[in-house]
Amino acid sequence: MVAAVNDLSFENQFSSKREAVEKVRQWMKVCKKLEAKETTAIEGLYSVMLNTSAEIAQDYPFIQLVKEFQDHDDRRYLIHLLTNLNQPEYMPHISFCMEGKCSCICAWARDAIIVSIESDKTFEQPVLHGKIAEKDVFVKNISRQEHILLYEQFLGIRHYEANKKHRKQPYYDAAGRYVDAMDLDDAEAQKLLESAVEIEGNMYGKKGEQYYCFQRHHANYYHGYQNNELGLHIRNRIDEENWE
Repeated sequence: MVAAVNDLSFENQFSSKREAVEKVRQWMKVCKKLEAKETTAIEGLYSVMLNTSAEIAQDYPFIQLVKEFQDHDDRRYLIHLLTNLNQPEYMPHISFCMEGKCSCICAWARDAIIVSIESDKTFEQPVLHGKIAEKDVFVKNISRQEHILLYEQFLGIRHYEANKKHRKQPYYDAAGRYVDAMDLDDAEAQKLLESAVEIEGNMYGKKGEQYYCFQRHHANYYHGYQNNELGLHIRNRIDEENWE
């Protein structure tokens, strides 16, 4: 699945340079989260070429705003967002239109996610209403951290929660059942879960020569344990990936 920068949200001006800087910082944080490894369902962030010479506030072109970011990493990341994002190879001939403005890339990402800068109250909402070819459509929108929390499952964000029955060493419980061990700490398990591959309804990972299974117990929350008795086809599928 892809995420696309909402070019419509860059067509409005902010009331001041200070507000523009604040909202751009917020937008950058959202984009960075969507480009992070933990957002497993997002294959990439896409954009059309934005008009950086346009005024983002009165008498203040967008490109000048880059100078407001003193931190080298922040400045470099903003330039990356403005100039280095992938562009769709094939753009639809029809547009997504709302409030008299139209966007092809928003139509392209209609079934995925669009990422907006909060230049207007409209773009503060988690869903944007518009039309494509005169048909009413609803597009998922992210412009703030709260929206990421709302769409966590859709974005493929996974959380690890240890199950206390899986101890550091395997054992037999009171009913005589064998209980697999979980030797990773929570941070190690979370990192592995973010890289895990889905096979037949479960998530699997590998660390060293040890295989791990992660099972979902609620929404996008998983517990995990060692499992070296997997079928050959599952082990082969896991081994196809590049593990640290």
